[in-house]
Amino acid sequence: MTLNAFVINKMVEITAFYTTEEQHNYFNPKNQGQVTRDEDLTFLFKDLREEMYSMSSDKGAWFTAYFTVKNNGQFQTHFEYEEKPEFTYAPSKEKYIDDLNKFPREKSLIPQWLKNIVNS
Repeated sequence: MTLNAFVINKMVEITAFYTTEEQHNYFNPKNQGQVTRDEDLTFLFKDLREEMYSMSSDKGAWFTAYFTVKNNGQFQTHFEYEEKPEFTYAPSKEKYIDDLNKFPREKSLIPQWLKNIVNS
């Protein structure tokens, strides 16, 4: 099973799928029905991003989190700080500016794609 979370300050998109021998099977990983804030994956990823940022703010906040869990229980995680997140619907320039204001980075750590968006 693979779960990908694309996150900026006011936007979270989560995709999940598992693979059979024949195909990728996408599913909605979000809890159905009424859930508390602590049970909502959207808020859990926002909280994780904020907590990780607080531990190494000089790096900036990650944009994408990748989680893979194998049948044998082994898992892998990867947090992407440089690559543009693959949102289905592109965030506005203002959303990226808001994200940089909330999670400032050293200028040398701002990826070129992000510089292009906020300076356009």
